[in-house]
Amino acid sequence: MINRTTPRSIDRRLWGLAVVAGMASYLDAGVIVTVGLSLATWKESFGIDPLTLGVISGALTFSIAIGALFGGRIADLLGRRRVFNIDIFLYVIGIVLIAFAQGPVMIVTGVVIAGLAAGADLPTSVAVVSELAPEQARGRLVAFTQVMWSAGAVVVTALGFAVSDRGLFGIRMLFVHLAVLGAITWTIRVFSSNLRELEARAVQNTDSSDPTVDSDHAFPLRSLFSNRRFLGTIALTGGFYLAWNLMANTIGQFKAYLLVTVSDTSQAVATGLSFGASILAMLSGIVFVRIADTRFRRPMFYVGACLQIVAMAIGAVTGGAVLAAMIALLAIYMLFNPFAGEALYKVTTQEGFPVNARATVQGLTYSVSRFACAGFAVVTPTIANSNPAALLWILVGFATVAAIIGSQMIRRPAYRPEAESTNGRDAVTSAS
Repeated sequence: MINRTTPRSIDRRLWGLAVVAGMASYLDAGVIVTVGLSLATWKESFGIDPLTLGVISGALTFSIAIGALFGGRIADLLGRRRVFNIDIFLYVIGIVLIAFAQGPVMIVTGVVIAGLAAGADLPTSVAVVSELAPEQARGRLVAFTQVMWSAGAVVVTALGFAVSDRGLFGIRMLFVHLAVLGAITWTIRVFSSNLRELEARAVQNTDSSDPTVDSDHAFPLRSLFSNRRFLGTIALTGGFYLAWNLMANTIGQFKAYLLVTVSDTSQAVATGLSFGASILAMLSGIVFVRIADTRFRRPMFYVGACLQIVAMAIGAVTGGAVLAAMIALLAIYMLFNPFAGEALYKVTTQEGFPVNARATVQGLTYSVSRFACAGFAVVTPTIANSNPAALLWILVGFATVAAIIGSQMIRRPAYRPEAESTNGRDAVTSAS
């Protein structure tokens, strides 16, 4: 039971691990935002038709989803830390291809490689953090990876403004920035003595605390899906993230579109508001990191879940036509989504399973959500054009479903290997 009101201090080497692992989230956000910023320039520079632009955008979304689906399982099978290093190397290769592409074929090839690698690295990197971190610091370190995602969106958007008048050269520089950071991250992951020390310590801790699990071998899928407690946790974490992400992804992808086409503001204002909203989310995410390992995590979930419903309802009631209401929607949603959104989903998933099943489960639930979001994004513009209020009420529904499922998810007992080894059966302890 987490009763602490103040978190314990964390070894600086663990924060280093969180940063290096969190780069998976930074680079994932970076490639998504940069590809979005690049489409218009690619169209002009290479004469790419709208259908091909759609293929590029869709290829990235589906590649990330496929990478997460299979990458998490591959990491548990071949070794999480080994795949952790391979993923980032492949990501750099894909980004370099995009950066120096001479036409749509190289762009699509690079997007597919980078997308698969980024998708695979997301569940793998989070699983590595939870494996190497002590229990009393796990929530904060896992939650920090989500802060890194927000940071990636903020930094890349700012850099996009800075090079917006440089045409194709500016776009190339955005991708070079991602390639350089990816190469630096790979170098640290492979050669850092601090990470090797953490790995050695984690092996000792795992051997002593969880004798029922062989962390060097993946948890059998048959055992995972035949265990009712694990199935229940998969259903709750996956269902929560699916409902929440359908709302969050729609806001993330289409907030500027709604502000311009429905709220009747300029593209410049819409971009500025989007940028400000991303900063709010990053700052709020830092607050969640602070409370992730304390007893405040559960009550703050209820606050965040309810206020997300309120935020979507403010937009729905006004049909999206009132700019002030849309600004309120963005401000409330961005301030409170870390407490009842992806960061919480990551922490809960990592707490709910043995160390050699976490990447598998995270990859599965993450990919299902990404596929669903990609499908919903296809029809979102049509709904927004014909009835924007209906779209926003649908988002209210998603937020409500996420709150209902999440209220059960946060009460779900965490996996506790010590009790399991003592009792010879699945044993649990309250996580919050």
